[in-house]
Amino acid sequence: MNIYLVKSDSRVLIEEELKKLIPKDQISISYVYDKNLENILEEASYVSLFDEKKYLMVKNANFFGKEKLSEKETKLLNEYLEHPYANTILFFITYEEIDKRKGYTKKIIETYSYKELNAPKGYELTNEIKKRTSNYKIPDNAIKYLIEASLNNFDLIMNEISKFSLLFSKNDSISLYQMKEIVAQNTNENLFKFTDAVINKNMKETFKLLNDFLNLKMDTLQLSNLLIREFRLLFYYKIYEKKQFANKEIGKNLGLQDWQVNKIMKNAVNFHEDDLKASLLSLSKMDYQIKSGNQDKTMALYNFLIEYFA
Repeated sequence: MNIYLVKSDSRVLIEEELKKLIPKDQISISYVYDKNLENILEEASYVSLFDEKKYLMVKNANFFGKEKLSEKETKLLNEYLEHPYANTILFFITYEEIDKRKGYTKKIIETYSYKELNAPKGYELTNEIKKRTSNYKIPDNAIKYLIEASLNNFDLIMNEISKFSLLFSKNDSISLYQMKEIVAQNTNENLFKFTDAVINKNMKETFKLLNDFLNLKMDTLQLSNLLIREFRLLFYYKIYEKKQFANKEIGKNLGLQDWQVNKIMKNAVNFHEDDLKASLLSLSKMDYQIKSGNQDKTMALYNFLIEYFA
């Protein structure tokens, strides 16, 4: 088999799959980020001097999903699929849902190899983490903390697990206290930084953090929900403030601690009530577009932020 299409929501699972498919002694591996399919196929068809096998990884091959190829590119891809270069092992890698109605997608699924790797979730995630940490003795409450501190994100969890071998030996126990010491709450901190950057209209920091989250394959719906919650709290605070409620009362009504109320109070100074209404309306429209399936959740978030910073 010399053509593979690999779709996943996890970078870790893709890397593990590639390790299975590529010989350990293989050194001729190229990663392609070029958006020009014509250049990619030219590279795949290139005859090496010594006629040796080469492995070509095409990252973000999103034209198997919503992205469209030109008529010329479609023709070139179909021609290559009919007569692939024998010494090139070609991997198309995408993190987006594929469109199985497309002719070239069907061709790969039927003639070559298609792998769909989904990160475990829910109880499957807990079981998978227990299996992957079976070299250690870890109580359930520590496993639960590891998962929650990593926001139920498989790749983040695996990144934390990779630290264990540097700190523990086989069959060592890892207590909840030790787990809290090991597992950095960087993601949680960055989530707070993200909402703060949006609230404070720091566009550069907002898009930098958003890009970091996307690289970690974080669900952007979680980010959208955080923003909805933050703007809603700011709006409610404005209403209670107008009615001359004390901060203690506001905290009680909104279910917030004193430090949270103080933070919202500082942020609320920068907003007029009408501005918050407008932002909440935009966020509500965004939420509806996502949940009704009319818009991709990541694109919807981008659109909101672009309008917000305009």
